[in-house]
Amino acid sequence: MELRQLEYVLAVAEELHFGRAAERMHVAQQSVSEQIRRLERELGAPLFTRTSRRVALTTAGEAFLPEARRTVDAARHALDVGRRAAHGGTEVRVGYADDLGSRLFGLAVPRVPSITVAPRPMTTPEQLAALTEHRLDLGLCWTPDLPPGLASLLVAREPLIAALAAGHPLAGEPTLDPARLSHEPLTVVPRDVNPALHDRIIGQLTTRGATVSVHQEIPSLDRMLPLVLTGAAIAITSPSAAAAHPSPGVAYRYFTDPSPEIDCRLVWRRDDSGAAVARLVEVVRELRDGGALLPPELRD
Repeated sequence: MELRQLEYVLAVAEELHFGRAAERMHVAQQSVSEQIRRLERELGAPLFTRTSRRVALTTAGEAFLPEARRTVDAARHALDVGRRAAHGGTEVRVGYADDLGSRLFGLAVPRVPSITVAPRPMTTPEQLAALTEHRLDLGLCWTPDLPPGLASLLVAREPLIAALAAGHPLAGEPTLDPARLSHEPLTVVPRDVNPALHDRIIGQLTTRGATVSVHQEIPSLDRMLPLVLTGAAIAITSPSAAAAHPSPGVAYRYFTDPSPEIDCRLVWRRDDSGAAVARLVEVVRELRDGGALLPPELRD
């Protein structure tokens, strides 16, 4: 059994698609399929059922998955510990949710050349768990529900926006009253990916008069856009996500004031006394105060 085999299993289990898992791991699909077949032969049981239309975990796969995840996490942690020791403790593991990382890393990293920033793409709940378990040093999260022992810095408060097909009747309006979305098919972040964010989106739209009808829950805007482009749904997203995924044929519309809003926060452990973490928090605070972390259209 090899670590990469476990990583491939995790990718396929999360994507439920061999092609997308291979793309995510930056390898050929044939390599993912072959390595998982080898692992299945070693285990003596299939981990996935495969048809031309569907990939699903078997009973053995469901039992194997949490152990594989723990093993991969432990291996990554061991690697991180070794790297941090080799670099005098200057590596900082930073988690980020979807579209939040690019602007922050692009602006903050050049200001701290003595610190090695190790990015970790994770959902907000995954980041909070990893911070608590000391597998992460900083997290960049959407609307986190902080457990005890964690502190946070408000990085940005962004308005919610709607992504519509350019030909949608509502796309002709300069701004949208949330009530106009009543009974429209919406796609939003799944509740099991980020319960606090999901509930805040639904709650704020409902408070503003919308009768919310969720057509499908999808974790990221890039996967929502095909539904938007075909007119199957309206996506509820943020300006940061929209800036990261410009798409011809999609109209992004702000809501009328007072606009529903969501928070982006930088999160760390209160008991972390590391100078590198403190320095990165300071740099992010400076960038925030200067407005550099906001999408251009939200800057004064």
